[in-house]
Amino acid sequence: METSVTKATQLRSKRLILDPLTLADLDDIFRIARVEKSIEDFQYAASTPEDVRAWLEPSLENPLNLVWTIREQGAAIGLFDLCFEAEYSDIENGVCRVGYFLDHQVQGRGYATEALITVADWVFSSSGATRIEAGVTLPNKASWRSLEKAGFLRDKIIAGNWIWHGEVHDSAYYYLTDELFRRAQSCKA
Repeated sequence: METSVTKATQLRSKRLILDPLTLADLDDIFRIARVEKSIEDFQYAASTPEDVRAWLEPSLENPLNLVWTIREQGAAIGLFDLCFEAEYSDIENGVCRVGYFLDHQVQGRGYATEALITVADWVFSSSGATRIEAGVTLPNKASWRSLEKAGFLRDKIIAGNWIWHGEVHDSAYYYLTDELFRRAQSCKA
């Protein structure tokens, strides 16, 4: 399996623009990531702008970790991360992993699903990857519903593997293959 990871490029959907992350985006990402309701399930809580810089700056030049700022009408509303790194994925076998968060003020509008579909289409048509994976805690129903609406299937549940603010949560793991994605999209057409 040959996977050719490339640099993030601007992606567009009906309502969103996903711009490759730049240093100029860090203040906007901090504004979103400092609110816990916006980053439920995400590994990094931001207390200061420096936290965001330390967390995201290494991604700017890492071809195995592509990051986009999600924009709606020009305003930053979230972050999307696509990782091919071995710790989280299996690049040799065409597997990558996604993560995302949205400003809590715009959640519930279908933006996560739209961003997932947009990135999946790009992944399957441009990177050579054949499988995308994602993990989410079971209490975060909105996130796992977004994955399902984008065509992802639940693979497994792992009990007690996520600790968020001192509480232990079960996590659900999802996957999407190119074939599943194309089938889901053709049903919507």
